[in-house]
Amino acid sequence: MALLKGEGTHQILYGSADIFSGIRHNRGYLSRPDHAGSFPSVLVVHGASGLTSSVKSVARRLARYGLAVVAPDLYRGRRQLRRPVPAWPAGSDLRADITDALEWMNSADTPWIQPGAVGLLALGQGADAALAAASHDEAIGCVALVAPVLGARVPPLDLPVIGFYGKDDEIVGSDEQAAAQRALEHAEWVLYGGAGHGLVDESASDYRWDVAEDALDRIIEFFDEHLDT
Repeated sequence: MALLKGEGTHQILYGSADIFSGIRHNRGYLSRPDHAGSFPSVLVVHGASGLTSSVKSVARRLARYGLAVVAPDLYRGRRQLRRPVPAWPAGSDLRADITDALEWMNSADTPWIQPGAVGLLALGQGADAALAAASHDEAIGCVALVAPVLGARVPPLDLPVIGFYGKDDEIVGSDEQAAAQRALEHAEWVLYGGAGHGLVDESASDYRWDVAEDALDRIIEFFDEHLDT
C-alpha cells in the first residue's frame, strides 16, 4: 500500500488488494483513509474498460473524503490477444465477484470497514450487475450510476439512487437515457450538456475536468448523506 497526501480531508492508503470469500480469491484495488478506526464503505463496479487507472483515481478521490473503497477486477486478470479488453463476463461471474467482495468487506479481514450499509458506485457497463446486486443484497444501502449502460429489464429498487449522463453520450443515446430515467424514476438524475460517455474517465477523448469534478463532488455528497458517516 502507498500513502497519498493531497486534497480532501484524509491522507490515504491505496494499492492492490486480495479479495477472499471462502476458497475463492480475486484481485482488486483498495483505497482507504490512513487513520485508525473504521470507515463507511463503497464497492466500485467498473465498466467494460476494466479496472483502469481512471477507476483507481476515482477510488482514491472517494477515500480522501473518508470512504473505504474496494474495486474488484471483474475480468479476474484475464487478457485476450488482439482485443483491447476481454469479453464482458457472464452474469453469473459478475454476481459471484460482487457477492464475494461484499462478503469480504463485511468480514474480520477488513476491520477498517465500518459495519452497516455499503454504497455501490457503478460505471458504464457495470450498472446492470450493480443494480441486480442492489435488488437482492441487503448489505447495499445506496447506488450511484455513472453513464450507466442498462439492459431491457431494470429491477425495482427501494434504495436511494443517483445517476449521471452526458447529453452527448455516444454509447447511451437520448432514447436509452430516457428509458433509464423512466425505469428508475425515483432516482436523482444529473445530465451534463456537451459531455459524452467518459464523465469521470480521465483517459476518455471526451473527458471534461469540470464535469468530472462536479459529478465526483455530488457522488461524495450522496454517499455522505446515505451512508453512516
